[in-house]
Amino acid sequence: MRNVSQTCREVIASGVFQAHWTADLFYDGVPRAQNLLLLDPQFAWDASAQIQGSGKCEILWDDMFGQSIVPREIGDLFSPYGAELQADIIISAGDFVERVPMGRFVLDSVPDSVEQAIENAHGGLPVVVESRVSLDLADYFLRIARDEFPFPTSPRSTSMWDEAQRLTSLAVVRSIPDRTLPRNITYDEDRLEALGKVFGPSNAWPTLTPAGGLTARPKDWPAPVARLENVLASPLVMRSENVYNRVVVEGKNPTPDGPVLRAVREIRQGWLRTRNPNGTRSPFGGATYRYKSEFLTTQDQVDRTADSLLPRVSRIRSVTRRITEPFNPLRELGDVLTFVDTQRGGDESLVRIRSIEHSGAETVLDVEVKQR
Repeated sequence: MRNVSQTCREVIASGVFQAHWTADLFYDGVPRAQNLLLLDPQFAWDASAQIQGSGKCEILWDDMFGQSIVPREIGDLFSPYGAELQADIIISAGDFVERVPMGRFVLDSVPDSVEQAIENAHGGLPVVVESRVSLDLADYFLRIARDEFPFPTSPRSTSMWDEAQRLTSLAVVRSIPDRTLPRNITYDEDRLEALGKVFGPSNAWPTLTPAGGLTARPKDWPAPVARLENVLASPLVMRSENVYNRVVVEGKNPTPDGPVLRAVREIRQGWLRTRNPNGTRSPFGGATYRYKSEFLTTQDQVDRTADSLLPRVSRIRSVTRRITEPFNPLRELGDVLTFVDTQRGGDESLVRIRSIEHSGAETVLDVEVKQR
Protein backbone atom coordinates (compact mmCIF):
# COMPACT_ATOMS: atom_id res chain seq x y z
CA MET A 1 0.00 0.00 0.00
CA ARG A 2 1.27 3.44 -0.86
CA ASN A 3 2.78 5.48 1.93
CA VAL A 4 0.33 8.31 2.68
CA SER A 5 -0.97 10.06 5.78
CA GLN A 6 -3.63 8.46 7.94
CA THR A 7 -5.98 11.31 7.05
CA CYS A 8 -5.51 10.53 3.37
CA ARG A 9 -6.38 6.89 3.99
CA GLU A 10 -9.53 7.91 5.80
CA VAL A 11 -10.56 10.35 3.08
CA ILE A 12 -10.14 7.72 0.36
CA ALA A 13 -11.98 5.11 2.45
CA SER A 14 -14.90 7.52 2.84
CA GLY A 15 -15.34 7.68 -0.93
CA VAL A 16 -16.03 11.41 -0.75
CA PHE A 17 -13.04 13.11 -2.34
CA GLN A 18 -11.77 14.63 -5.54
CA ALA A 19 -8.77 13.31 -7.44
CA HIS A 20 -6.87 14.60 -10.41
CA TRP A 21 -3.68 13.45 -12.08
CA THR A 22 -0.71 15.77 -12.33
CA ALA A 23 2.91 15.34 -13.34
CA ASP A 24 6.35 16.91 -13.42
CA LEU A 25 8.64 16.50 -16.43
CA PHE A 26 12.32 15.78 -15.76
CA TYR A 27 15.44 15.42 -17.85
CA ASP A 28 18.65 14.20 -16.23
CA GLY A 29 17.15 14.84 -12.80
CA VAL A 30 16.33 18.48 -13.57
CA PRO A 31 12.64 19.56 -13.67
CA ARG A 32 11.68 21.07 -17.02
CA ALA A 33 7.92 21.48 -16.48
CA GLN A 34 5.85 21.14 -13.31
CA ASN A 35 2.25 20.59 -12.29
CA LEU A 36 1.17 19.40 -15.72
CA LEU A 37 -2.49 18.46 -16.03
CA LEU A 38 -2.92 14.96 -17.46
CA LEU A 39 -5.91 14.40 -19.73
CA ASP A 40 -7.51 10.93 -20.06
CA PRO A 41 -4.82 9.22 -17.96
CA GLN A 42 -4.66 5.43 -18.03
CA PHE A 43 -2.04 3.79 -15.83
CA ALA A 44 -1.49 0.11 -15.14
CA TRP A 45 0.93 -2.20 -13.34
CA ASP A 46 1.41 -5.91 -14.02
CA ALA A 47 3.54 -8.05 -11.73
CA SER A 48 4.00 -10.74 -14.40
CA ALA A 49 5.46 -8.37 -17.00
CA GLN A 50 9.12 -7.41 -17.37
CA ILE A 51 8.10 -3.76 -17.73
CA GLN A 52 5.68 -3.66 -14.82
CA GLY A 53 4.35 -0.10 -15.06
CA SER A 54 2.88 1.56 -18.15
CA GLY A 55 0.68 4.52 -18.93
CA LYS A 56 -0.98 6.68 -21.54
CA CYS A 57 -2.02 10.30 -21.19
CA GLU A 58 -2.41 13.55 -23.06
CA ILE A 59 -0.92 16.89 -22.05
CA LEU A 60 -2.50 20.18 -23.01
CA TRP A 61 -0.18 23.19 -23.20
CA ASP A 62 -1.33 26.81 -23.30
CA ASP A 63 1.77 29.01 -23.50
CA MET A 64 1.54 32.76 -23.05
CA PHE A 65 4.61 33.17 -25.27
CA GLY A 66 3.10 31.15 -28.10
CA GLN A 67 5.50 28.23 -27.82
CA SER A 68 4.58 24.70 -28.84
CA ILE A 69 5.39 21.47 -27.00
CA VAL A 70 5.09 19.31 -30.11
CA PRO A 71 8.55 17.65 -30.31
CA ARG A 72 10.41 17.78 -33.61
CA GLU A 73 13.99 17.04 -32.64
CA ILE A 74 15.94 15.06 -30.03
CA GLY A 75 16.16 17.25 -26.94
CA ASP A 76 12.82 18.99 -27.39
CA LEU A 77 10.72 19.25 -24.25
CA PHE A 78 8.62 16.10 -24.77
CA SER A 79 10.93 14.15 -27.06
CA PRO A 80 11.14 10.50 -25.93
CA TYR A 81 14.91 10.36 -25.57
CA GLY A 82 15.59 10.43 -21.85
CA ALA A 83 12.71 12.58 -20.60
CA GLU A 84 10.84 11.30 -17.53
CA LEU A 85 7.41 11.95 -16.09
CA GLN A 86 6.70 11.75 -12.36
CA ALA A 87 2.96 11.03 -12.30
CA ASP A 88 1.05 11.80 -9.10
CA ILE A 89 -2.52 12.02 -7.82
CA ILE A 90 -3.79 15.03 -5.88
CA ILE A 91 -6.45 13.99 -3.36
CA SER A 92 -8.65 16.74 -1.94
CA ALA A 93 -11.68 16.91 0.32
CA GLY A 94 -12.72 20.23 1.87
CA ASP A 95 -9.55 21.82 3.28
CA PHE A 96 -7.57 18.60 2.96
CA VAL A 97 -5.09 18.23 0.07
CA GLU A 98 -2.37 15.60 -0.39
CA ARG A 99 -0.21 14.68 -3.37
CA VAL A 100 0.28 10.92 -3.74
CA PRO A 101 3.26 9.72 -5.86
CA MET A 102 2.09 7.09 -8.35
CA GLY A 103 5.12 6.31 -10.49
CA ARG A 104 8.19 7.52 -12.34
CA PHE A 105 7.93 6.83 -16.07
CA VAL A 106 10.13 7.09 -19.12
CA LEU A 107 8.64 8.72 -22.20
CA ASP A 108 8.55 5.80 -24.64
CA SER A 109 6.82 7.42 -27.61
CA VAL A 110 4.72 10.38 -28.72
CA PRO A 111 2.06 8.69 -30.88
CA ASP A 112 0.09 11.87 -31.57
CA SER A 113 0.58 15.62 -31.34
CA VAL A 114 -1.47 18.64 -32.41
CA GLU A 115 -0.93 22.37 -32.32
CA GLN A 116 -3.29 25.23 -33.08
CA ALA A 117 -1.85 28.47 -34.39
CA ILE A 118 -3.17 31.88 -35.41
CA GLU A 119 -1.66 34.46 -37.65
CA ASN A 120 0.74 36.88 -36.05
CA ALA A 121 -0.84 40.35 -36.02
CA HIS A 122 2.64 41.86 -36.29
CA GLY A 123 3.73 39.59 -39.12
CA GLY A 124 6.26 36.82 -38.86
CA LEU A 125 5.63 33.25 -37.81
CA PRO A 126 2.16 32.16 -36.62
CA VAL A 127 1.55 32.15 -32.86
CA VAL A 128 0.77 28.79 -31.28
CA VAL A 129 -2.17 29.29 -28.93
CA GLU A 130 -2.52 25.66 -27.88
CA SER A 131 -0.64 22.42 -28.35
CA ARG A 132 -1.14 18.94 -27.04
CA VAL A 133 0.85 15.74 -27.07
CA SER A 134 -0.15 12.14 -26.40
CA LEU A 135 2.40 10.10 -24.48
CA ASP A 136 3.09 6.40 -24.14
CA LEU A 137 4.94 5.77 -20.88
CA ALA A 138 6.84 2.89 -19.29
CA ASP A 139 8.60 2.52 -15.97
CA TYR A 140 12.37 2.52 -15.43
CA PHE A 141 12.61 -1.19 -16.25
CA LEU A 142 12.23 -0.22 -19.92
CA ARG A 143 15.50 1.71 -19.75
CA ILE A 144 17.21 -1.18 -17.96
CA ALA A 145 15.91 -3.69 -20.53
CA ARG A 146 17.32 -1.60 -23.38
CA ASP A 147 20.78 -1.49 -21.80
CA GLU A 148 21.92 -5.01 -22.65
CA PHE A 149 25.35 -6.33 -21.75
CA PRO A 150 27.68 -6.29 -24.78
CA PHE A 151 29.04 -9.70 -23.70
CA PRO A 152 28.49 -12.22 -20.85
CA THR A 153 29.72 -10.96 -17.52
CA SER A 154 29.64 -11.75 -13.79
CA PRO A 155 28.82 -9.89 -10.56
CA ARG A 156 31.36 -7.41 -9.29
CA SER A 157 30.06 -7.41 -5.72
CA THR A 158 29.11 -10.08 -3.22
CA SER A 159 26.33 -7.87 -1.80
CA MET A 160 22.90 -8.45 -3.38
CA TRP A 161 21.84 -4.82 -2.94
CA ASP A 162 25.15 -3.35 -4.10
CA GLU A 163 25.04 -5.53 -7.20
CA ALA A 164 21.41 -4.58 -7.89
CA GLN A 165 22.34 -0.92 -7.67
CA ARG A 166 25.27 -1.44 -10.04
CA LEU A 167 23.11 -3.26 -12.58
CA THR A 168 20.41 -0.58 -12.63
CA SER A 169 22.11 2.65 -11.51
CA LEU A 170 18.98 3.30 -9.43
CA ALA A 171 18.68 4.32 -5.82
CA VAL A 172 17.79 1.23 -3.80
CA VAL A 173 15.30 0.80 -0.98
CA ARG A 174 16.47 -2.20 1.05
CA SER A 175 13.13 -3.81 1.84
CA ILE A 176 14.64 -7.25 2.58
CA PRO A 177 17.91 -8.31 4.24
CA ASP A 178 21.08 -8.30 2.15
CA ARG A 179 22.46 -11.59 0.88
CA THR A 180 25.92 -12.72 -0.18
CA LEU A 181 26.12 -13.56 -3.88
CA PRO A 182 28.32 -16.41 -5.10
CA ARG A 183 30.87 -15.61 -7.77
CA ASN A 184 29.77 -18.33 -10.18
CA ILE A 185 26.79 -16.36 -11.56
CA THR A 186 26.97 -15.46 -15.25
CA TYR A 187 24.91 -12.70 -16.86
CA ASP A 188 23.96 -12.99 -20.50
CA GLU A 189 22.72 -10.03 -22.54
CA ASP A 190 19.48 -9.30 -20.66
CA ARG A 191 20.07 -6.94 -17.75
CA LEU A 192 16.61 -7.50 -16.26
CA GLU A 193 17.20 -11.23 -16.32
CA ALA A 194 20.45 -10.62 -14.47
CA LEU A 195 18.54 -8.58 -11.88
CA GLY A 196 16.18 -11.52 -11.41
CA LYS A 197 19.17 -13.79 -10.75
CA VAL A 198 20.42 -11.41 -8.07
CA PHE A 199 17.09 -11.39 -6.18
CA GLY A 200 16.13 -15.02 -6.91
CA PRO A 201 17.96 -16.66 -3.97
CA SER A 202 16.15 -14.29 -1.60
CA ASN A 203 12.79 -15.51 -2.95
CA ALA A 204 11.88 -12.02 -4.11
CA TRP A 205 11.10 -10.09 -7.29
CA PRO A 206 12.66 -6.75 -8.23
CA THR A 207 10.16 -3.91 -8.36
CA LEU A 208 10.08 -0.11 -8.34
CA THR A 209 8.91 2.43 -5.79
CA PRO A 210 6.52 5.25 -6.82
CA ALA A 211 9.53 7.59 -7.02
CA GLY A 212 11.51 5.25 -9.27
CA GLY A 213 13.74 3.58 -6.70
CA LEU A 214 14.60 -0.11 -6.87
CA THR A 215 13.24 -2.37 -4.17
CA ALA A 216 12.16 -6.01 -3.72
CA ARG A 217 8.79 -7.69 -3.36
CA PRO A 218 8.91 -10.99 -1.42
CA LYS A 219 7.27 -13.97 -3.10
CA ASP A 220 5.87 -15.18 0.21
CA TRP A 221 2.54 -13.64 1.15
CA PRO A 222 2.86 -10.86 3.75
CA ALA A 223 0.14 -9.92 6.23
CA PRO A 224 -2.96 -8.16 4.82
CA VAL A 225 -2.71 -4.37 4.69
CA ALA A 226 -6.39 -3.46 4.21
CA ARG A 227 -9.92 -4.74 3.75
CA LEU A 228 -11.55 -4.81 0.33
CA GLU A 229 -15.27 -4.32 0.80
CA ASN A 230 -16.64 -1.60 -1.49
CA VAL A 231 -16.61 -3.69 -4.67
CA LEU A 232 -18.51 -3.01 -7.89
CA ALA A 233 -17.80 -6.39 -9.52
CA SER A 234 -15.69 -9.45 -8.63
CA PRO A 235 -16.10 -12.38 -11.04
CA LEU A 236 -14.21 -15.54 -10.08
CA VAL A 237 -11.86 -16.95 -12.69
CA MET A 238 -10.14 -20.35 -12.75
CA ARG A 239 -7.38 -21.00 -15.28
CA SER A 240 -5.25 -24.03 -16.04
CA GLU A 241 -2.22 -21.86 -16.74
CA ASN A 242 0.53 -21.91 -14.15
CA VAL A 243 -0.51 -25.34 -12.90
CA TYR A 244 2.13 -27.98 -13.67
CA ASN A 245 2.47 -31.72 -13.10
CA ARG A 246 6.16 -32.05 -13.97
CA VAL A 247 9.24 -30.10 -12.93
CA VAL A 248 12.69 -30.12 -14.51
CA VAL A 249 15.43 -28.53 -12.40
CA GLU A 250 18.92 -27.82 -13.68
CA GLY A 251 21.95 -26.64 -11.75
CA LYS A 252 25.49 -25.69 -12.73
CA ASN A 253 28.30 -28.10 -12.02
CA PRO A 254 31.35 -26.15 -10.77
CA THR A 255 33.53 -28.81 -12.40
CA PRO A 256 33.67 -28.08 -16.17
CA ASP A 257 33.85 -31.77 -17.12
CA GLY A 258 31.43 -32.91 -14.43
CA PRO A 259 28.02 -34.49 -15.11
CA VAL A 260 24.96 -32.40 -15.90
CA LEU A 261 23.02 -31.56 -12.75
CA ARG A 262 19.36 -32.26 -13.53
CA ALA A 263 16.34 -33.65 -11.71
CA VAL A 264 12.87 -34.52 -13.03
CA ARG A 265 9.85 -35.03 -10.82
CA GLU A 266 6.25 -35.61 -11.91
CA ILE A 267 2.82 -36.53 -10.55
CA ARG A 268 1.89 -40.15 -11.24
CA GLN A 269 -1.57 -40.35 -9.62
CA GLY A 270 -4.71 -38.27 -9.26
CA TRP A 271 -6.32 -35.58 -11.40
CA LEU A 272 -3.00 -34.06 -12.43
CA ARG A 273 -1.18 -37.28 -13.30
CA THR A 274 1.10 -36.97 -16.32
CA ARG A 275 0.19 -40.39 -17.72
CA ASN A 276 -2.48 -43.03 -17.15
CA PRO A 277 -1.42 -46.28 -15.43
CA ASN A 278 -1.35 -48.02 -18.84
CA GLY A 279 1.05 -45.40 -20.21
CA THR A 280 -1.47 -43.48 -22.33
CA ARG A 281 -1.88 -39.71 -22.12
CA SER A 282 -3.85 -38.57 -19.08
CA PRO A 283 -6.90 -36.26 -19.40
CA PHE A 284 -4.84 -33.25 -18.24
CA GLY A 285 -1.73 -34.23 -20.17
CA GLY A 286 1.75 -33.05 -19.32
CA ALA A 287 2.66 -29.53 -18.23
CA THR A 288 6.34 -28.96 -17.45
CA TYR A 289 7.78 -26.28 -15.18
CA ARG A 290 11.48 -25.62 -15.77
CA TYR A 291 13.79 -24.09 -13.21
CA LYS A 292 17.45 -23.34 -13.75
CA SER A 293 19.83 -21.84 -11.21
CA GLU A 294 23.56 -21.33 -11.03
CA PHE A 295 23.24 -21.48 -7.24
CA LEU A 296 22.50 -25.23 -7.43
CA THR A 297 25.97 -26.74 -7.59
CA THR A 298 25.40 -30.33 -6.38
CA GLN A 299 23.02 -33.12 -7.41
CA ASP A 300 21.61 -33.22 -3.89
CA GLN A 301 20.66 -29.53 -4.11
CA VAL A 302 19.01 -30.10 -7.48
CA ASP A 303 17.07 -33.12 -6.15
CA ARG A 304 15.85 -31.28 -3.06
CA THR A 305 14.79 -28.27 -5.13
CA ALA A 306 12.78 -30.48 -7.50
CA ASP A 307 11.14 -32.26 -4.54
CA SER A 308 10.08 -28.94 -3.01
CA LEU A 309 8.98 -27.35 -6.29
CA LEU A 310 6.57 -30.03 -7.51
CA PRO A 311 3.95 -29.67 -4.73
CA ARG A 312 4.15 -25.88 -5.06
CA VAL A 313 3.55 -25.69 -8.80
CA SER A 314 0.99 -28.50 -8.97
CA ARG A 315 -1.57 -26.83 -6.72
CA ILE A 316 -4.25 -24.49 -7.97
CA ARG A 317 -2.46 -21.19 -8.28
CA SER A 318 -4.69 -19.53 -10.84
CA VAL A 319 -7.98 -19.01 -9.05
CA THR A 320 -8.25 -15.29 -9.53
CA ARG A 321 -10.77 -12.50 -9.38
CA ARG A 322 -11.01 -9.41 -11.50
CA ILE A 323 -12.24 -6.90 -8.96
CA THR A 324 -13.61 -3.49 -9.90
CA GLU A 325 -13.80 -0.90 -7.14
CA PRO A 326 -14.21 2.87 -6.94
CA PHE A 327 -10.95 4.66 -7.76
CA ASN A 328 -8.33 3.86 -5.14
CA PRO A 329 -4.78 5.12 -5.77
CA LEU A 330 -3.35 3.35 -2.70
CA ARG A 331 -3.23 -0.15 -4.23
CA GLU A 332 0.19 -1.57 -5.08
CA LEU A 333 1.43 -4.77 -6.68
CA GLY A 334 1.86 -7.52 -4.11
CA ASP A 335 -0.55 -6.02 -1.57
CA VAL A 336 -2.47 -8.65 0.36
CA LEU A 337 -6.05 -7.65 1.12
CA THR A 338 -8.90 -9.20 3.09
CA PHE A 339 -11.64 -9.52 0.48
CA VAL A 340 -15.21 -9.44 1.78
CA ASP A 341 -17.49 -11.27 -0.66
CA THR A 342 -20.90 -9.70 -0.14
CA GLN A 343 -22.41 -12.07 -2.73
CA ARG A 344 -21.60 -14.96 -0.41
CA GLY A 345 -22.89 -13.50 2.82
CA GLY A 346 -19.74 -11.60 3.73
CA ASP A 347 -17.39 -14.56 3.33
CA GLU A 348 -13.78 -13.40 3.78
CA SER A 349 -10.69 -14.56 1.94
CA LEU A 350 -7.16 -13.32 1.41
CA VAL A 351 -6.23 -12.04 -2.05
CA ARG A 352 -2.98 -10.68 -3.47
CA ILE A 353 -2.81 -8.04 -6.18
CA ARG A 354 -1.25 -9.22 -9.47
CA SER A 355 -2.19 -6.26 -11.65
CA ILE A 356 -3.75 -2.81 -11.30
CA GLU A 357 -5.50 -0.55 -13.81
CA HIS A 358 -6.60 3.01 -13.06
CA SER A 359 -8.99 4.45 -15.61
CA GLY A 360 -11.51 7.19 -14.92
CA ALA A 361 -13.41 6.71 -11.68
CA GLU A 362 -12.59 3.02 -11.31
CA THR A 363 -9.71 0.82 -10.24
CA VAL A 364 -9.56 -2.71 -11.60
CA LEU A 365 -7.52 -5.33 -9.75
CA ASP A 366 -6.52 -8.81 -10.86
CA VAL A 367 -5.97 -10.70 -7.63
CA GLU A 368 -4.87 -14.20 -6.73
CA VAL A 369 -7.10 -15.90 -4.20
CA LYS A 370 -5.17 -17.67 -1.44
CA GLN A 371 -6.11 -21.32 -1.23
CA ARG A 372 -7.31 -22.53 2.13
